[in-house]
Amino acid sequence: MISAVSLRDRLIEAAKLAPRWNPQLAALHARELERGHPNRATLAVARKLVAYLLAVDKSGQAFQVRAPLGVPIQKAA
Repeated sequence: MISAVSLRDRLIEAAKLAPRWNPQLAALHARELERGHPNRATLAVARKLVAYLLAVDKSGQAFQVRAPLGVPIQKAA
């Protein structure tokens, strides 16, 4: 079983990389960075990742990055 500290550490590491791949998380990270708090920016992304994980678990559907209007983002070819 994974400990709470290990889970927290893994979420933080994932939150450091997630803004590179998800435009919504990148925007969230940028907003927090503008306020001058790099650690808070990472924690905000980690909290959003937890929200994504809980939503995927509850819905039973695969995660999809979506545009603000709810339309899936098209991948560049």
